[in-house]
Amino acid sequence: MERNEFIKSLGLGVAMVCTGACFSACGKKSDAPEPSKPNGGGVPSGTTASVDLSTQLLTIGASLTVNSILFIRTAAGNTTTSFVATQAVCPHQGGALSFIQPSNYIQCGLHSSRYSTSGSILAQPNDGGTTSALKVYPLTVSGNTLTATA
Repeated sequence: MERNEFIKSLGLGVAMVCTGACFSACGKKSDAPEPSKPNGGGVPSGTTASVDLSTQLLTIGASLTVNSILFIRTAAGNTTTSFVATQAVCPHQGGALSFIQPSNYIQCGLHSSRYSTSGSILAQPNDGGTTSALKVYPLTVSGNTLTATA
């Protein structure tokens, strides 16, 4: 093979490779699934979480997360009206929620969304996104055991 023929065949091969790359870049979207988005912190229905009130949540403003449920003591006494139980994961992008005392609000550690203890939105995320209200779970007290059911 002479040099001239070699350069022509090499050029033709490179052109075919480049053309194939261009066509594949313009092709349809991949069949690979998109990465899943956070589920918004929802706890599966029927999930329960319990707290021992003789050793936990002893003071007003105390909080504790059990099974993705955030328990907060809001008042004295061991009745259901003395506590709140919400989802422990932010519905915006799945950040961990914590109770901020003495300001009495729930805040996301990821984008600083803020919620009241009733679950309503006090401040949207600081990344420009939007969030939704928190799920608040019903409570029961039996002896020294506080239980929330999703």
